[in-house]
Order: sequence, then C-alpha cells, then structure tokens
Amino acid sequence: MSRYLTVLVAVVASVHVGLLSARAAEQVTVERESRLHAEPRLDASDVAVAEPGTVAEVLGKSGAWLNIKTPSATGWLFSFNVRFIVKPADTAQGSSGGGDSAIGRLFGPRRGVNVTSTIGVRGLGKEDLRQAQFSTEQMQRLDGFASSKEASEESARAKGLTAAQVDYLQAAAQ
Repeated sequence: MSRYLTVLVAVVASVHVGLLSARAAEQVTVERESRLHAEPRLDASDVAVAEPGTVAEVLGKSGAWLNIKTPSATGWLFSFNVRFIVKPADTAQGSSGGGDSAIGRLFGPRRGVNVTSTIGVRGLGKEDLRQAQFSTEQMQRLDGFASSKEASEESARAKGLTAAQVDYLQAAAQ
C-alpha cells in the first residue's frame, strides 16, 4: 500500500511541477528584426534572425539578454527588442490586456511614438538587483575609460576632426 502511495505522490508532484512550469513560461512578441545569438554576447555567432511579430517563449535571462525559443530557432537577443505578452490570468489581475504587459508598455518600443529605450535597466529582475554587488575592480576599469578635455581634443586633431558649431533647430509652427 505504501508503495502505491509513494508512486501516487510522485505522479501528483510531477504533474503539479509540470503545470507550474507551463504557467510560469513567459511569452514575448519580437518587435523588430533581431539577430539571435548563440550566447548572450554581441560577438557570439548568429543562430538566426527573428522577424517582427514572431511569438517566442522565454527560456532564460542574463542581464539585458533573453534566451528565447521561436518556432524556427533558439537563441539570445536583447530584451528591448521584444514585448512581453500578458496571459489571460494576468489580465484578470489588473493589467489592461491587449497582448501587452505593464513592463512592455513602459519600456517596449512603440510604433508612431518617439521613445528612447535604455538597455541598462530593462531585463533586470528583483533577484538580479538583490544579488548585485559593488565591484572596485569594475569601477577602476570604468575610470580607465575617462579622458581629459585636452587629451580628447588632441586625439580629435590627430584624427583630422575639427570642432563645429551646430545651431539649434527652430521649432516647427503648430
């Protein structure tokens, strides 16, 4: 009897975990033509190109990168190239629906609207922020990119660049 009970508990637990996994899977819609990379790095080899409108499943996240599975390929792309899809259960919890999540509406690209996307923020979850640590080494590395005004001007001259005054554009009459 206990053997059957053990098997029954294992089966129920497996089904429960499977349902939770299926429920937790996030879906996204690709917003612009995007290269899928083999790894979450710009210099990684290209796997495929995801076309706008492609629906994909999120398999994992790494910083601002998402590992997605499309009908034709699996690879990594920047999270600002996609819009997260709200599932019907999410809509009942206060989202406005229409296939866009609150995060997607805030940070995702918009058609016909002039929006600037910031890669350094999008794609970071609560856990990423909790695990973040200050790195003296990284700060020193960042400081190594600093340049004085004089050094910058000398470098520009050496490359044949010259200063140019750019006037502001006049605002269009409305």
